[in-house]
Amino acid sequence: MVVVRRATEADAEAWLALGHLLDRETSFMLLEPGERVSSVDVVRLMLGCALDDAFYVVAEDDGRLVGLLGAERGEYRRERHKADLFVGVLQAYAGQGLGRRLLEAAEGWARDAGLHRLELTVMAHNARAIALYEKMGFVAEGLARHSLCVDGKWVDEVDMGKLL
Repeated sequence: MVVVRRATEADAEAWLALGHLLDRETSFMLLEPGERVSSVDVVRLMLGCALDDAFYVVAEDDGRLVGLLGAERGEYRRERHKADLFVGVLQAYAGQGLGRRLLEAAEGWARDAGLHRLELTVMAHNARAIALYEKMGFVAEGLARHSLCVDGKWVDEVDMGKLL
């Protein structure tokens, strides 16, 4: 049974390993293989400092991390009411409701923290993710044309937001 729980400093090594695996497994992640930070200490600090300004959650199956989500609150007063999200789930676990459960956890944190808005970006051709985000109440708010270059091809990104 997959458990969704808040990430802790003790998850740093597994979080980092999952991030590297996601970067290799799919081109839907922002980072390419080799670009992700490789310091467990940096990740441990990130996970350990998540108080009111950030929320990190993992999906764990029998001791192995299979999904992750980060929600990072705006740094400045004019944007403190919102958080930017990033999500990753291993391909073998896609379609099992983990993305929804991770997003529900983030929304719960955001509401408890008094946030008003959640934001994310998604590659325009990632139909499965867009369908999930729309099901969760996110609305497409804009299209960033040729925002990314993935495998030598220009890729558009959809900006999505959800008011809480």
